[in-house]
Amino acid sequence: MTFLLAVPGDRDSDLTAADERSGEADAKLVSTAAGLLDRLDEPLEAVAVHAGIWYDRYPWEWMPLLRRKQPYARLLVAQDESVYDSFMMEAVCRLGESLDIRVLPAGASRSKVLQAFRRFAAGGEAWENLSLLGAGGAPRPGGPGTVAVVWSAAAKDGATTAAVNTALALAARGRRSVGLVDANLRNPEIHAGFRMEPDGAAAFALRAKLQTRRLTPEELLGACRLYKQRGSLHVLPGSPRRDTAGDMTPEMMEHLIGVARSAFDITIIDVSGCPDNAATISAVREADERWLVVQNRYASYRRAWGEWFACFWSYCGLSPQEVSLIVNRISQTERPERIADYLGMRLAAALPNMPGGLGLRASDEGVPLYGRPEAAAFSEQIDRLAARLDPEESALPGWVAPPARAGRPGWLDRLTTRFG
Repeated sequence: MTFLLAVPGDRDSDLTAADERSGEADAKLVSTAAGLLDRLDEPLEAVAVHAGIWYDRYPWEWMPLLRRKQPYARLLVAQDESVYDSFMMEAVCRLGESLDIRVLPAGASRSKVLQAFRRFAAGGEAWENLSLLGAGGAPRPGGPGTVAVVWSAAAKDGATTAAVNTALALAARGRRSVGLVDANLRNPEIHAGFRMEPDGAAAFALRAKLQTRRLTPEELLGACRLYKQRGSLHVLPGSPRRDTAGDMTPEMMEHLIGVARSAFDITIIDVSGCPDNAATISAVREADERWLVVQNRYASYRRAWGEWFACFWSYCGLSPQEVSLIVNRISQTERPERIADYLGMRLAAALPNMPGGLGLRASDEGVPLYGRPEAAAFSEQIDRLAARLDPEESALPGWVAPPARAGRPGWLDRLTTRFG
């Protein structure tokens, strides 16, 4: 069969790899819009086009052109992974439906798009497996470690609180190596939650290694801060260079996650609730567990999440069934199950609201809530989350949650928190 693949850029390593692996098809590769137009008059059985090749034209201009030029060919379009424009995503998807052009879920890295193109070239429908779930059934990069991603429906819903305390609960068990990665690149807060002073040991220090995809597990461990107050927890703080958040590419984030799988048994990644960056999209795509944190507020689980899902996440192939729900700051009279049913998600935990502003004080003091005697109900729910990531540990005979420490955190706690 004659297959045409159009991906923007030079014939770099990605295109060369695609050429080498497309031996089962008579594949023709082009890297410019002009080259694609030259080939479209030829008889073709299948055409796969990366939308980035049409950087200077709107989808409603070039998608009908594809169908007119190739009225009988199977057509596949991949959206540009560098564009987070929900209007354009919707336009591409709607045009695809009307023109009988298949559209890949948005947000995939270039390498995953090429994987889907090759499967499409082979004549199968396996490309549909390129959903939000990793590489569509292909072996995931990196080691065997488990990865969980946590994000909020709206600002200050508590994703960082859930991520930090769950990581502490896992580390306190002492049987697994645990990594906590702050990938909320525009608003990193994990370092403040531990009162860690910035010293350059942050994600920004790994930027060159991530760009070249040469980061090693040892280098990732070296960039982490070791928090030893309750077990050994490796924390990768966010970058103080917040303006570089947009420089993170899907390939860089996928590489970081793959290395984290090798470096840690369990990795928890805290990301922004705004899916306008590769760190958020790739982390949600690659994770084994996806936790959405909401509050029982209209502006949170109804409006903020509903709007983000409708205008963005749905075009990435995400379904509510692939997300577990954490309801934060819930009172005894509220029913978190009702919120989970409304969203069509499984309820993972309901974190109780701490009386007297205990949660806010814990954040300000840099001493997390987990294990504190006055937060026993909170710690119980956090243990439920930890058990989702480490079920074997919870099943060990005689295992009990680590004892709560008596007393209010004082100067020694804060000093230990700051220096490990």
